[in-house]
Amino acid sequence: MSKEEITKTADINNKSTLNKYMLPGSVIIAGIIIALAIFISNRNTSSPSNNVNSSNTNTNSSSSSTLPQPNNVNGNNTSGDTNATATVSLGTNPVLGNTKTAKIGIVEFGDFQCPYCKDFYNSVFSSLQSGYINTGDIVYSFRDYPLTTIHPLALGMAQESRCFAEQGKFWQFVNKMYNTNQDTNTPSVVSGYAKNMGLNMNTYQSCIQNSTFQSDIQKDINAGNRIGIQGTPTFIIGKYSNGKVTGQVVLGSRALSYYESIISQY
Repeated sequence: MSKEEITKTADINNKSTLNKYMLPGSVIIAGIIIALAIFISNRNTSSPSNNVNSSNTNTNSSSSSTLPQPNNVNGNNTSGDTNATATVSLGTNPVLGNTKTAKIGIVEFGDFQCPYCKDFYNSVFSSLQSGYINTGDIVYSFRDYPLTTIHPLALGMAQESRCFAEQGKFWQFVNKMYNTNQDTNTPSVVSGYAKNMGLNMNTYQSCIQNSTFQSDIQKDINAGNRIGIQGTPTFIIGKYSNGKVTGQVVLGSRALSYYESIISQY
């Protein structure tokens, strides 16, 4: 209900009250005035109540439209394929699979605070690993693409992952990030994970404080920008040769069968 509508209703109610207590000079006229006032008051009271519901609905709709849209910023796009292709290197993070036997490669550009990266890891990754990576058919690498405008912890997580990797715990870090509350994995919480996993804490803290792997993270970001990444996770799936993957660019967390359909093309 608007301020103007509230004011109009109050004015009508005041008039109704005044008429009710008029001195009896003309009972018939007073009765007509009171009846008319009540009729008008009831009509105006019901009208603003409809407007309040309409106003609230519009406000909620407006608020929702200003929220970040996952299809654009988090990689939950399941209908925006452009048949784009790209060639990228495996990057500098530890690689899964046998680089000597694999003919196919998958490079993931991801963000450790991205819920769709987490969804992919928990719903698809283990099947890819057991069915293709562990068999020597596919090599798999993870490259950093932190969406810092919407994920304030993502860049720090990328740095932390590198410091875990320095001590041979990169994929343990990945597993931990995607099986805990991503939005509460602050530096102090992740430091606790490092301690529990047996990392040398002096080495770890030095790595964090000196931003040892900042240039490697920037190289990943630059590589993602060159191929026009729009969100995370984004995958390049295709032919593997000499440390590089040439293939299709795939945005979003999809069903296992979708990835398998692309793998079968190579």
